[in-house]
Amino acid sequence: MSSTSLRIFSAVLLLSGGLFAPGAARADTKSCVQAHSSAQREVKAGRLKEAAQLYTACGSDATCPEQLRTECTELLETLRRNVPTVIFSVIDKAGVDTPTVKVYANDQLLSDGLDGRAVELDPGKYHIRFVLADGAELSSDIVVREAEKNRLVQVRAEPEAKPAAVAPAPQNTAPAPAPAPATSGSPVAAWVATGVAVAGFATFGTFAILGNKDKQNLNDCKPSCPDSERSTRDGLKTKFLVADIGLGVGAASAVLATVLFITGSSQDDAKDSVKRGVRGFDVASSPHGASLLLRGSF
Repeated sequence: MSSTSLRIFSAVLLLSGGLFAPGAARADTKSCVQAHSSAQREVKAGRLKEAAQLYTACGSDATCPEQLRTECTELLETLRRNVPTVIFSVIDKAGVDTPTVKVYANDQLLSDGLDGRAVELDPGKYHIRFVLADGAELSSDIVVREAEKNRLVQVRAEPEAKPAAVAPAPQNTAPAPAPAPATSGSPVAAWVATGVAVAGFATFGTFAILGNKDKQNLNDCKPSCPDSERSTRDGLKTKFLVADIGLGVGAASAVLATVLFITGSSQDDAKDSVKRGVRGFDVASSPHGASLLLRGSF
């Protein structure tokens, strides 16, 4: 016969024997058997603290049969080895232990102050809240394991931020560096402007010569030039126009190159100088040539 069957058989015998006992004795025996059975259900549900209370009541009741009280006492000793215990600790902002703290487990008050002693808990998950004397709250989520003893659950308040020390500015005893000598702008821009001016004047000269040649041919056949010379007249206008453009570009580039070479400044400064000095230029063209008019102050 198994131990469980033996306990049930013993309980039945006790209840049967109680039928011939007074009514108070039968009631006490039934209460002991119920406490024994309820404790076993609480153990299976993981509520070890409630089970321990029931076993304690069963084992300490002098009216319970001796056999049942002995069994409850033995089961209580086994159960106490499996009930977890936890020690709570709070460190304040100054790094000192804080005893005036209320501890809540899943919103149930566990302790009204911390004294370093262990607290029994059933196995399971818990959300622990620590409420300090100034109303500040700290929290920790833990999982308590069966038979785990004296587990330390400690939380720390964030330390107060200390103002950063301002380091004194280093004294500069070294002599101040000498100012860098002024450097003139690169002559590259001046040479580029010179090249553009030469190209502009070369374009002007080439197309002016070609235009004058066509003009001379037209003058020779006046006043009865054939219709085939119409293309010559159109080409004459185009050549003189290109010549005028080349003259304008060459003249403007020549002015820019002159300013760069004279002032020795950078290209941007030279452009500003040209903008300030040269107010503008006009190119006038005619069948007899072209002319450039510069306006400004130098």
